[in-house]
Amino acid sequence: MTTAIDPAIDPAILRANKRTLLRVVAVLTGMVVALAAACGYLLVRGATGDGEPVILPTQKGDFADKEIFTPVPDPGLDFVFYPGMRNDPSWRTQVPLSTNWSGMRDPRELTPKAEGVFRVILLGDSMVAAQAAPYEDGVAPQLEKLLGQSAVKPAGKTRFEVFPIAVPGWNLFASVRFAVHNLHVLQPDLAVLCLNRNDMDSGSGFVVGHTLVSIYDAQLLRGHSHASLASPHYFLRGDAGCWGLVASDLIPESRRRFEMAGVEVGDLVQRLDGIGAKFVCYLYDDYLAPGLSRTLPQTIDRRDVLLGPKEVTENNLLPADGHPDRVGHGFLAKVLAAHFDARGLLAIPGLTDVPGFATVATHPVDGSATRATFAVDEIPRGFAIEAGAMVPASGVRCIVGGLYPTGVLSPDAVFVVRSERRPRAVRVGVEFADVPALRGGSLRVLVGGVPAGSMPTSGRQVVELPVPEGAEIDDLIEVRMVADAYCTNPVQGLEAGVWQAAPRVGKLLQVAAVVD
Repeated sequence: MTTAIDPAIDPAILRANKRTLLRVVAVLTGMVVALAAACGYLLVRGATGDGEPVILPTQKGDFADKEIFTPVPDPGLDFVFYPGMRNDPSWRTQVPLSTNWSGMRDPRELTPKAEGVFRVILLGDSMVAAQAAPYEDGVAPQLEKLLGQSAVKPAGKTRFEVFPIAVPGWNLFASVRFAVHNLHVLQPDLAVLCLNRNDMDSGSGFVVGHTLVSIYDAQLLRGHSHASLASPHYFLRGDAGCWGLVASDLIPESRRRFEMAGVEVGDLVQRLDGIGAKFVCYLYDDYLAPGLSRTLPQTIDRRDVLLGPKEVTENNLLPADGHPDRVGHGFLAKVLAAHFDARGLLAIPGLTDVPGFATVATHPVDGSATRATFAVDEIPRGFAIEAGAMVPASGVRCIVGGLYPTGVLSPDAVFVVRSERRPRAVRVGVEFADVPALRGGSLRVLVGGVPAGSMPTSGRQVVELPVPEGAEIDDLIEVRMVADAYCTNPVQGLEAGVWQAAPRVGKLLQVAAVVD
């Protein structure tokens, strides 16, 4: 006779139940430990005066230089500073960085202005954000202090506020769009758009996670990946000594950019007029002057488009960084104040030690300085990629955008070559990867802004495309390539601070003007 064993006392079942129970206990214990650690972390990190936890690094500089930004769901804006940082020496300058919860470098929160406040906003990039200076040495706090001490307060106003609305890597489009999209909060009485010479480019680009990526253009001004200043810079992994041609108004792509900029700045100024606010545009140098003079609406008084004195940018805290220190920002504050006074925007008697400044009101604006800056005569007639290097090495000067190190071609790229005589054709060579994503696709080539032909995205292609009749060409020839298909390499990731797993269409072999 067999006696049934009660499952409740079966040793094997008991052992299994015991293992299950231990696993549950371990999981619960782990959760408790993790929760305690998190609480401890916040307690160690500290809290703000009103009891809210400081959830981002403080003092220790936990973020790398390219990890102090965060993407925002704002079309055309891309990113702001990581909000809520507290004295984090994250930049390569090691200047402590604190940000408000709007992602701007200001200890105050951006809120609608209080009764009796005259508010000035400075729109810009790393220059206005004072990348190489402590916050109090930047142009915004120095201008605010100067106005508070010397300016006559308009009727009904009891104090001045100056906010820096600026993030390193922003371009003209980003700063203008932030102002337009947040005008109901900013509520300026006076807005100053401060432009550096690369601010018609794509800026520093897209953000993956909280990492700044230098060869994307999520603003969709160019395409999947384009940064007309950053591409040649990163091609050499160092200072290439060249500037993006889209900021020069010398080629069709740059003219298209300036026309877009004219529309967007005009929209901002119209909105400012609607709330009774004034507008000033300050240029750090004359690189953008010809394009802006051509495209800014005539309703914008050219007397309010200023060319800054060299004293502003010649005072650098770190010579390799190229950003003003306290002295340079102080000069800029005085120049702006002097303009406010001269134009009757504010009365500021007793200003002294103010460097002189000109305007772009004189027409036409001389473009020779722009051409000299880019050194057009140093651009070769063509270049090739050999063993992962550019030949000749000076060919980097003719890259406007869309080429990765070792010659990887992005889906939307622009190059410039030079020719003493109008070429009969342009030679383009590309080697396409044999991947499903590219099969059946094509790469269109435009010369001088006009379609010149296309090639299939398969195998090794070297074609000579006749220069179209209507191509915009002088001694500079713009060659633009637009692919309708692309692939990615998801295993590469970050390398030397640049995201390599970006869209790509093939390996560029050569680009050259054919004049024979």
